[in-house]
Amino acid sequence: MDITKKQKAFFEYLSAIQEEAVIIAQLERKENDTLEDTLYDATYKALYEFLLLIDGYSNEEIKLDLIDKETGISMRTNTELHDECASYLRYKSEGQT
Repeated sequence: MDITKKQKAFFEYLSAIQEEAVIIAQLERKENDTLEDTLYDATYKALYEFLLLIDGYSNEEIKLDLIDKETGISMRTNTELHDECASYLRYKSEGQT
């Protein structure tokens, strides 16, 4: 199946987010960090960047929204998704600082 030019740009941008998150997690990994810490860090960075994309801050060419199919209301209503993610996603394993 062929994808559109916009879909291709979207997936290429996701690939760049993933690559950047992995590289940063590797560079920032400390000697006492566990694999779990590194994985939380990398996934947090990738998801945060994805939410920045949805919120409209990271790519002028890709304009997205996240719509609740039941209500038709944007998940962005009255909030910035990337700001909220810190309240829900971990960037280190429990008990780590």
